[in-house]
Amino acid sequence: MRGLRWALLALALVASWHAPAQAAPESPTFITMDGKKIGPGELRGKLVLVNFWATSCGICLQEMPDLIATYRRYRSRGLEVIAVAVDYDEPAQIRAYMAKHQLPFPVVFDRDGALAKEYEGVRATPTTFLIDRTGKRISKTVGIIDFDKLRAFLESVGAPG
Repeated sequence: MRGLRWALLALALVASWHAPAQAAPESPTFITMDGKKIGPGELRGKLVLVNFWATSCGICLQEMPDLIATYRRYRSRGLEVIAVAVDYDEPAQIRAYMAKHQLPFPVVFDRDGALAKEYEGVRATPTTFLIDRTGKRISKTVGIIDFDKLRAFLESVGAPG
């Protein structure tokens, strides 16, 4: 039921990519579902897209194929995607989804909601942050990502390989 409320809230919100640069959360260390740590040093110099999602979120699952395609297209040019499954999700469901869809980017389970709190108190899924190479947040989208705009932006910044 809680997942349904989040999905309905996300449906009601308009996705918004906006340019004002703000500091991203203070360099969190992400721990992936398979126990790998991704620290600030590994992300430095990359464009980082942090996507809060849930296996019970229809919009999240709808945008996942485009997220995968975008990652595959731009990873060699400096894009990193980190998918953060929210605290109400179930680890078994997350792992099953990862395996079925062969997610090519790191997946993190925000078991205690700490990452959501660090990222402006995320309350709806999907919520996506784009962080530049210097650690500044350059966009936040609540709702489905406008992939045409995202790809145009990625092309315009000419991410280095």
